[in-house]
Amino acid sequence: MVTTYKLNTMELEDSFIDTIRTTYPNQVVEIEIREQDTTEYLLSSPANRKHLMESIKNIEEGKNLTSFETLEDLIKAEEEHNNKR
Repeated sequence: MVTTYKLNTMELEDSFIDTIRTTYPNQVVEIEIREQDTTEYLLSSPANRKHLMESIKNIEEGKNLTSFETLEDLIKAEEEHNNKR
């Protein structure tokens, strides 16, 4: 049996170990820890792959870029974008 747990390290608590002990009582288990490859995840769907590749091309060609004078301007633009969703 193989079980995969995906979680942020900040979510690790003693209860996680208790869950493993309950799921696999009195067994030898192998625990492998890998960092999640964000790029692999982003490229996993054709739509995401296309969007990411187009964004990279735009950056390389200096097209469709937005710049902000201040951090406050960036935060305001992000808030406005999120409110449109």
